[in-house]
Amino acid sequence: MPAYPGVAGSFVSAKSNFGPIALQKGESHYVVGALAAGATQLPVNDGNVTFENFAGASEAVNLESQQGDTAPAVSVEVLFNGAPGAGEVIAIQEAETDADGFYITPSNATYTINAFNANNAARADLAPTGGKFMRITRTRGANAVGCTVKITRLG
Repeated sequence: MPAYPGVAGSFVSAKSNFGPIALQKGESHYVVGALAAGATQLPVNDGNVTFENFAGASEAVNLESQQGDTAPAVSVEVLFNGAPGAGEVIAIQEAETDADGFYITPSNATYTINAFNANNAARADLAPTGGKFMRITRTRGANAVGCTVKITRLG
């Protein structure tokens, strides 16, 4: 996950050669998930992703619209390798600047995932969405389980 420079919550842009991945229409990116043991090909994708047990902020994706595009539609897909337990919250955050202090969780309930199905999965569809950058933050539930989170730009 990114190491935002300075104090947590600061307004200093992240300095990295691995800046947010720009998603074009139809593209996906795992913002949470590790390369599976024995896998040798990056980037992490549906065929080589494994669960990651972390709390805090994920890396971000860049959803900047191209000239003439409408605001993007996005899906966020979450999968756990076990029941996450009480208190598990995945918050979808947006920002215009990729710096920790600028990310906010919009007040619309769709941006906060805290209910999961019998397969320990959840999904949020956001259409349209606003910010140039998107990431998630995870507050771990009662059970120490790993998860994957994939963001897909639908349009």
